[in-house]
Amino acid sequence: MKEQYLKRAELFVEQVAANNELFGLFDENLGWANCHAHDNKDATAVYLFWSDVELAEKLKTEEWENYKVESIALEVFFDSWLDGMQKQQVFAGVNWDEELCGLEIEAMVLKNALIEKFQVDGSDAEAEATEVVGA
Repeated sequence: MKEQYLKRAELFVEQVAANNELFGLFDENLGWANCHAHDNKDATAVYLFWSDVELAEKLKTEEWENYKVESIALEVFFDSWLDGMQKQQVFAGVNWDEELCGLEIEAMVLKNALIEKFQVDGSDAEAEATEVVGA
């Protein structure tokens, strides 16, 4: 199972880096979809993100049936989300399935994985990553 979760997390990084956006479930009154951590007792919560609209749509059931899939620009995710999540010990659940199963990733680990993806993909992507992270 963990190998499957790792593959979905890798897919998340690849697709988000390629498309410069990710998706979450949002409710105007309740905020962003999140849940308790399953594997990390240090995490105060896990916010859920997907690299694909269809994956996010699958979680619009039961408690999140009235939530809307919202796009988050990668630049906004870097500038407004990840540092705050790290400070508050909120982890990221990326590309979780309908059973709410997947990896719980520390915000800085996710940030570094995205930056590394840009660097591996070449100088154009590296310049873009530098622009996104404001370095």
